[in-house]
Amino acid sequence: MKTLKNALTALTLCAFAMFFSACSCTDRSWALKSDAESVSTGEFVLYLLESYQAAQSKLAEQNISSSDLSKETIEDKSATDWIANQALELGKEKIAIEKMFKDMNLELTEEETKKADDTTNSSWDSFGSMYEKNFGVNRDAFHQVYSLLNAKREKIFNALYGKEGSNAVSDEEILKYYKENYVSFKFYSKTPKTLDENQDEASTDEEKSAVETDESIQKQLNEYVEAINNGTKNIDQISDLIKANDKLETEGSPLYEQTININSSSFPQEIVDAIKGLETGKATSIKFNTLYLLLYKSAAGETLADPDLTDDSKRNNILYEMKNSEFDEKIQATKNSLSFQVNYNAINQYDPIIMGQSLISG
Repeated sequence: MKTLKNALTALTLCAFAMFFSACSCTDRSWALKSDAESVSTGEFVLYLLESYQAAQSKLAEQNISSSDLSKETIEDKSATDWIANQALELGKEKIAIEKMFKDMNLELTEEETKKADDTTNSSWDSFGSMYEKNFGVNRDAFHQVYSLLNAKREKIFNALYGKEGSNAVSDEEILKYYKENYVSFKFYSKTPKTLDENQDEASTDEEKSAVETDESIQKQLNEYVEAINNGTKNIDQISDLIKANDKLETEGSPLYEQTININSSSFPQEIVDAIKGLETGKATSIKFNTLYLLLYKSAAGETLADPDLTDDSKRNNILYEMKNSEFDEKIQATKNSLSFQVNYNAINQYDPIIMGQSLISG
């Protein structure tokens, strides 16, 4: 997290007035309400900052890097309006989760409450003074938006899909999902190595020959790929060849192994697409950002063993991947069923672009 400066203005969010009921209240302690649930102004500030970062990510996906988001457009909206609207949507989602938690008669255990407190304390000790000084955001707002809400969300999820949940998912269903959606792959990464002018003058011929360019790396990886795909070398032989060519002295294979849900959005899409396009036991090479990657899709039964579902952590990770989209739909349905009141006197005092720029310039 980076430092950000407090900025007051009355320029934003007016365009959204037609979508929400008006509020003539002068109380600026809350930003959004629905029945007995509300989002405080401090919580809304945190959602504005989160939304600014989301806007940056959206633009980065389009290879747009801008120091002034006020000039940019996201999903046919000005970036300013998109950020403001996104912050309101996050606030509405919080209220929906709070309502679901109450309607299901759930309570956090003493252990769960302590865990949430410990999580907040860890972050607040590092960043709390910055939030209080620059934003007027107190610990409780931070605790509510992050640690506590996440704990409640997890509690609702488990009450629905956990072993004793109302829509409990069996081990057999989880195992079936795992086999249909998870893949195992191995990869090796390289980046170009160059010598600057001073190094070049002082370098030996041996050092100069070790310099690797984009072209030389791509050529080398292509040779590995061709050898694997035409059957002249297996993946273990390629592993030994990499160690020899790159003069690696580490024990074991230089290839890293990873198992992922091929349909999850949590892994870089370029890599996922490349793996999806591979037959088992085959390889390809791609450039991802500054990395050159050799990707090998493990042959059936080679490394993808059945998960240990007696391990609650592993079971829950797969269960989350399996049911998260459905769970999000339930939250969205609850959100859509509610009526919201927006306190424009509170939220119009913040310009999300200025706040976000202060966050980055920190």
